[in-house]
Order: sequence, then structure tokens, then C-alpha cells
Amino acid sequence: MKPSLYKHILYSFLIDPLIYVSSILTVTVTAFFFYFTNSFFIPGQGSSDLTLFFNSIAGISVLTVPLLVYRVRYFIKDDSLPVNAFIRFITVNLAVFTVSLIPLLFLSFIPVSVNFFGKTDAGQCAGGFAGIIFYLFAAISFTVFIFSVLKNSQSALSLLAALIILSTFNYIHILLPLINLSDFITELLKKVSFVWHFDSASKGLLDSRDFIFFIFSSVFFIFLSGLAEYRRTELKISGVNLILFLLTFIFLSVSFSRICFNLDLTEDRLYTVSPLTKKLTGGLENPLRITYFQSKELKKYYPQTRLISEYLNTFAKNSPYITYSKENADSERLKNYGISGRHLKTENSSKLEYTTVYSAVLLQYLDKSTVIPFVISTKTLEYDLAQRIQEIITKEERILYVISGNGFSVEEDYAYLLPWLNSRGFHAQSLNPYELEKTFQTFDYSKKQKPSILLLGTKKLTAEGSYLIKNAAEKGCPLLVMTSPYTADIKNDWNVTKNKNDSFIPVLNGWGFAFDYSLAQDLSNFPLTMTTGEGENISYQTVNYPLWINVIPQKEAFEGVTVCWASPVLCYGKVKPLLTSSSYGWTQSPSTKENEPFIVNPFLIPQTASQAGEKTQNLVLAAELFNKEKNISAALISDQFFNASLITGFTSTTEQGDFRNYDYTVSILLKLSGEEELASLMQKSQVSRSLYKIETQEYFIKTKNQILLTVFIIIPVLILASGAVFNLIRMLRMRKNNVKN
Repeated sequence: MKPSLYKHILYSFLIDPLIYVSSILTVTVTAFFFYFTNSFFIPGQGSSDLTLFFNSIAGISVLTVPLLVYRVRYFIKDDSLPVNAFIRFITVNLAVFTVSLIPLLFLSFIPVSVNFFGKTDAGQCAGGFAGIIFYLFAAISFTVFIFSVLKNSQSALSLLAALIILSTFNYIHILLPLINLSDFITELLKKVSFVWHFDSASKGLLDSRDFIFFIFSSVFFIFLSGLAEYRRTELKISGVNLILFLLTFIFLSVSFSRICFNLDLTEDRLYTVSPLTKKLTGGLENPLRITYFQSKELKKYYPQTRLISEYLNTFAKNSPYITYSKENADSERLKNYGISGRHLKTENSSKLEYTTVYSAVLLQYLDKSTVIPFVISTKTLEYDLAQRIQEIITKEERILYVISGNGFSVEEDYAYLLPWLNSRGFHAQSLNPYELEKTFQTFDYSKKQKPSILLLGTKKLTAEGSYLIKNAAEKGCPLLVMTSPYTADIKNDWNVTKNKNDSFIPVLNGWGFAFDYSLAQDLSNFPLTMTTGEGENISYQTVNYPLWINVIPQKEAFEGVTVCWASPVLCYGKVKPLLTSSSYGWTQSPSTKENEPFIVNPFLIPQTASQAGEKTQNLVLAAELFNKEKNISAALISDQFFNASLITGFTSTTEQGDFRNYDYTVSILLKLSGEEELASLMQKSQVSRSLYKIETQEYFIKTKNQILLTVFIIIPVLILASGAVFNLIRMLRMRKNNVKN
């Protein structure tokens, strides 16, 4: 680097309004995407996750980096400077890089502001800023190279060309699903994408290969810029030196690409194998073989699947008994293991197609084998592996009896429940009223591992059935009950009526679970899209439905859940709250109308507590009881349709479906069985990012306004003021020098 040239370029930046406009643009656009596109200020939807924040910086750099490089275009092709071409390009890159760091200093306020509402992950913050620094230098080196090869780099067309080329280079991996390319070209294009290599760092995981890519890319483009300069000026460069450099570069690139290690900076070590899993794998006494079967087509549409293979490889290193291999999916072979593919919808300009894809993990231990039938990310992969390995080693099965106590069919009305529970490691089976008596009257309660019970509704239970379930729970069977004093007619008009002669609610009362005989409502709720009119006059209207509470992420409900037509739970004795509404919850008391005691129509129901004339408060929607003296482990969720397939269909707004309630059910069942540590693995990669520090509406509004004022007014004013001060000092010095002369 040439110090005098570096200072000269920096000085030229500081006297130009472009640098200040660019910095303001970076700050305000990034803030807009993070706060508004991310729904940060919407109750129940805001998150302290910083992934979008860092991705927004990378996104706006597609515009700001070409602008900054365009400002120094004269230095790029000024061969009159008494400096070696390579030194000149290194200096230009460093100067532009220095200037691009200025808005990052101001942007550090955004992670700080998140702490007023929730808690940022310091490790993710550090990893994201480290990644964006390396990303920026590589993007600058590439853009400088583009300007060095453009014939007419002085025109605005060159700026547009640089912007388009950098954008393509940045986001080429996003376009891959739209283009039918060979596997080799697809893999190559992914590996040259800057944003592709930045993705892990934005989550707090530093991958050595990504940083090596940025370093070698920067060196390579600086070298190419120098070559372009030599060619333009018709200067000769030694062929021997050129070949030696290229050979050395290739050798080092290949050598360093083989170095692969990850540094997990996240506070909860989201991408590191947990102590529980290490303990389980340490108990292996014979070889365990893990095979990952993946379709070639899958990588094109779900690039995150590359992390699955990498995680499994890391997982296998925890025990000398574990071996790992990855194989292309063979449909005939996978059928022998009971693995079926998933249909993937693909679209192009002319037709719509469905492709069968596979992404399955097979575990083989001695004469046993078990599979994870379909995995698309590492989201709950460690949990899936751990619970299967645990079952293989202990040879104990998690027996779960699912009982419908409200007259609905488990197989039809709760169609997703049994398959979901089985996929999470339970051996779930439904019991009808006749099997209930036979099973629990003959059950041997002296067994160490007792079955768990999931009771769905209680209004149709007989007194005998209630007694048998009560007796089983008091003899050590973990029990999860989903019920309330009211039932909604979910298949018709949603009218809510009170249950008559419910024989199990007195059992719950005896344990310390009681109900407030009203319906819970909350400002944080599910928006329903309803139709109005008939025929050609049909229109769609989205209304917030306070009776369907969108519960913000909490301890076991790490992604949040949806609770429908629930009655607030009152806790007595050793019963403790498990799930609560936001502080903006209120209740709707029943009217004197026996057949229609509640207003349930989405168009008629009051939308806020003030409209309903009620006070806001936290409402308990689920509770738990651990009574060691009576040997009872029980939990209550005040919603008998918590896992109903019809409600799941309403709340699923994407093709993947909304299965948060199902995983919450799994977490509670594991906790009741004393497997809380295993349950925690389900939320390991889904740590709660809720804005839990929001206590009052006044605090929320005041803090929100202060943040927006700082980001969109105070920081831009500070940037402009710093430019004005610098230029004022410059003018005063110039006048002083003129007076002396």
C-alpha cells in the first residue's frame, strides 16, 4: 500500500457528498428492512434475530460499493502515478474499504436497540460483523476489477454495468432454481456467489471455507486488475512470474479449501453437538453407521441442505464407533428401508412439474435400523438423531396412548398428530373408550418406564374413563390434557357452548387446575382471511381474531403457538403457569344466552380490550404440575383442538404447514417424562428471539419512537454534520494558506 496515495484517496472521499449520501443510504435502507420488513414492531412477530439485518447490509452494498468505486475511477486507470499497478489497486481497494466501514459504525446502533425489547446474541453479532467485513472487501475487489476492464469506465453506463454484474455475482445462487443447468455448473455458480458464502456468518457460525473464499477472491481480483492494467498500457509482464503466481495461487487455493472447521459463536452453541448427545454417543459399544441419502435435484432448490451433510459429518466425529457416508438417493433401494420421497413442485415459463425427491438419514446399529424419513434442514436434526440413538442403546420405547375424550376421531379429526408424534420418537397409539378400560385395568404399574397419556378433550369421557386416567396419572403415568369447560363447533359456525356433565374437570380441580369460566382473548392474535358476498361479488377480507391467540415464543413454545377458544387457567397449590398470553390479553364473559353465550363472529367481535370494555392482563393458557409426593406429572393446555387437523389447515399459511403446536406437544410430553434435556434439543436451533422486555404499551411506543428518531433522523444528521464540519475545517485552512501566500 502507498500511504500518500491512500491518504489522497481518503481525502477525495471526505470532501465529496457521495460518501455521506452512501452512508445514510446504507443505514436507513438496512434499518427499514430490519424494522419494517422484519415486522420488528408488530407484537408477537418481532424477533431479536439479526440474520435479516446482516443480509440487508449485504443487499444494499450491491448499490453502494459500485457508487464508491465509481468515485475513484480516475485512480483505477491513472497510469501516470509513480506506483506499481498492483500496489495502486491494493491501495484503492483499502481506501474504498475504509470508507465502507463508516456506516457499519453507525449501524452498530441497531443491535444495541434490539436489547431494549429483547436480547441479541452477542456471538451472532460478532460473527455477522466479521463476515460482512470480509464480504465487503471481496465485493470491492471484484468491483474494482470490473471498472479496470471496462473500456469506457468514465461514463455512467460503466456504473450501471458494475451494479448489474455485482448483483448477478452476489445472488446467482437464487436464480439457479429457475435455470436448468448441469450439476457441475450449478455447484460452480453456488460456490462463486458472495452472499452464499456469507450466509453462515450472518447466523453466527464462522466457516473456514467461507473466509478462505473471501480472502482468495480478493487476492485473485486484485491480481486480475493488475493484469488488465498491464494489458491496457501494453506493458510486459514476465511469463514465468505469471505462471508461478497462478500455480502458487491454485496450489494454495486447493490446499486451504481442504481445511474445514467451524467456529460456533452463538450464545447457545446452536451449531455444536450438545453434552447430552456426546453422552449418548459415548455409550455406543458397537459400530453405528449413519447414511444420508439425498436427491441431486434437492440441492438446487434447497441450498441449506448442504449443512445437513456437514452436520452429520461433524456429528460422526464425536465417537470412534460412528461412521458417516453420503449417497445419492436410489428410490428402489430406499423402498426397502420404508423410505418414501416427497413431491417437489417446480415451475418454469411453460409448465408445472412435480419431482420426487429424497433427503433421508438411515441409522444402522447391530441388527437394528431406524430412519429419519425426510430432513430439509438442521433445525431439529440433533434431536432426531439423539432420541433414535437413545432408543437403540436402551432398547426402551416411548409408549404414548392418545385418547379422544370429546367424541372426535384421532385418526381423522387429529390426522396429523399420530404421524408427527411417531416421527419425533414416540410409539403413539390411539385408544377408544372400549380399549381404555381394557388397557388401564390390566396395566402393570410396577414397570420402571410407564406410558404417557395424551387426552384430547374431556366432555364425552365416562366417569369410569375419568377414574382410570386419574388412577394412571397418580401411579406415575405422565399426563397431558387438552381441554376447557367449553367446546367450539369447529365444523360449522364456531359457536361455543358450555360442556355438560364433564367428569374429568373435577379431577383437574382436585389437582389444582381450575378454569376462569370465560374465553381468553389477546391483541396478539391470528389474522383470519374471510370471504364476503356471493358469486362474482365475493371479496376477501383479513380480520384479526382475538379468540385465536398467537402466543409469542416462550420457554417450551420456542416458536410460539396458536391457542383457540381457550379459557384462562387458574393455578392452585403446586400447579404452575406454563404458557401465557401477552400483557394485552383480556377475557370475554358468557352472556345469559345458553345456546350462544359468546360473540365468536370475526366481523362482530371487539378487536381490542378497550372496545370490549375490559382491562388487559397476562392470561394463563397452560399449566403444569409436578407433585413428587403424589407421584403426579401432569400438564393442561386449555384448548382441545390444539392439534386438530382442521385448525392446522387454517393456521398453515405456507406449503410447509404450521406444526408449531405439535412440537410444543412433544416438548411437554418429554418434560413430563423427565426428559427435559432431550426436549431442549428440539429448540436448540430455534432459540427464542421474542421481544420479552415489552411490558407496557407506553414503554413500547416510547422506545419505538426513540429508536426510529435515532436511526432515521439523528444518525443521518450526524453523518451530514460530520461532513459539514470536515469541509468547513478544510475551507478555513485553505483561506489561512491563501492569506499567508
